[in-house]
Amino acid sequence: MKTPIFLLVLSISFLPLAITGLPPLIRLPTKGDVTNTILDTAGNPVVAGAKYYAIPALIGVEGGISVTNLNSTTNPSACPTDVVINETIAGNQPPAVAVPLTFYPLIDEAEASRAAADTADVITQQYPLNVAFDWADPSDPCAKENVWKLNLQGKIVTGGVIGEVDKDNYLANWFRIQENFDGRGYVFNWWPSLCLFCKIGYSFIGTVGDGYQLGIDHMGESRYAFELVKAE
Repeated sequence: MKTPIFLLVLSISFLPLAITGLPPLIRLPTKGDVTNTILDTAGNPVVAGAKYYAIPALIGVEGGISVTNLNSTTNPSACPTDVVINETIAGNQPPAVAVPLTFYPLIDEAEASRAAADTADVITQQYPLNVAFDWADPSDPCAKENVWKLNLQGKIVTGGVIGEVDKDNYLANWFRIQENFDGRGYVFNWWPSLCLFCKIGYSFIGTVGDGYQLGIDHMGESRYAFELVKAE
């Protein structure tokens, strides 16, 4: 049953996308191109499975991407589900705190043999990946609800799955990272080129609603630029 995918694609297709066009179908960037490698603030390649803070690319701003419950009435879950920006001006007390992220790139059959020979899977620009919060306590029940997905309102929430490409709801779980051509750092985008029948372009991720939650930046004015700091 393809209903969840059609609803998601239909809802996003009616948004005024930041950038439109027809994405290539199942054609992925070349991971061997080192110019496409995502780098952390120390200049090292960002790798799958490691922990990173997505801090603001703006100088003088602290914090980064975090997770919370923005509305406990409409979201009765005991676990935080809304992916948000938590920021303060540098020097303010208490300083804003981010939650570490971990990236899981798509691995198809061709990539599987290559990845098996690598000591670390380097994250490449515009390559499909899943994003997950790293929970401090793995035994916490909320640790099982840590993977990003795009909901039908175009907002990013947790509750996604890692590595799933053959079920009805897989489309919502995949994001990409690209260079921020308007300034420092990188930006996230949502680009459903894994979907054979999707005829919509990709969309940048920025702040939506009250300016804190991350989601589709359909006005092209609020994209969130970040840098990645490796967590100790």
